[in-house]
Amino acid sequence: MALVKSELFRVLHNPEAEAVLMKLYKEALKQGPRLMLHFLPKAYGLLTGKGMDWKSEKLSFYDDKYIPIHPDQGAFIYMQARATGAKNIFEFGTSYGISTIYLANAAKENGGRVITTEYLPHKVKAARQNLSDAGLADFVEILEGDARETLKTVNVNFDLVLLDGFPDMVFEIFRLIEPRLNIGAVIIVDDVDGFKQAMQDYLDYVRNPVNGYVSAALHLKKGLELSIKKISKT
Repeated sequence: MALVKSELFRVLHNPEAEAVLMKLYKEALKQGPRLMLHFLPKAYGLLTGKGMDWKSEKLSFYDDKYIPIHPDQGAFIYMQARATGAKNIFEFGTSYGISTIYLANAAKENGGRVITTEYLPHKVKAARQNLSDAGLADFVEILEGDARETLKTVNVNFDLVLLDGFPDMVFEIFRLIEPRLNIGAVIIVDDVDGFKQAMQDYLDYVRNPVNGYVSAALHLKKGLELSIKKISKT
């Protein structure tokens, strides 16, 4: 994404949210050169289709990073939530709240709410402010801490799920919330091309129809895996 333009966010029909997204994406773009240098040695995995190696990653590198969904992905996720009428939405990986804004805008219009998780306190604080500035704070609950623990307090069945936290945790978090997926629930996972190796266990599971899902990879600037929980296992 070379430029941030206002028309990228007009799908939301929410000037406050659009202004916040403009600001956040501009800040994210400033991190581009450093991210390119970081990922350059891992580019071979992308070229071969295997994805980048996550095992060698130092998690502290991501403490201040945005690495957000692309606006095209954001529009797609928002429209999925609206089209399905999703009321209870779950997100793994709040970060600074970019994807959360898309989800919360849909939740507001659907008469629902978003439950999202974030491990780092400074990102939780920033996300809460960003959601407040977007006029969407009342439609979001942020669970601060390790999602594997904070999810134990959740007693909600979900209509739509976005998994966009550390890729090596995607399958573990999915299995924790899987019993709380409504029939027809939509599950979206980001970066399935970039970190395919780390998510292969998840991809193998949802792509096997015996487990009760129909699933496919979509390529909206970055790879997304879109899965739908079917009525029954085959």
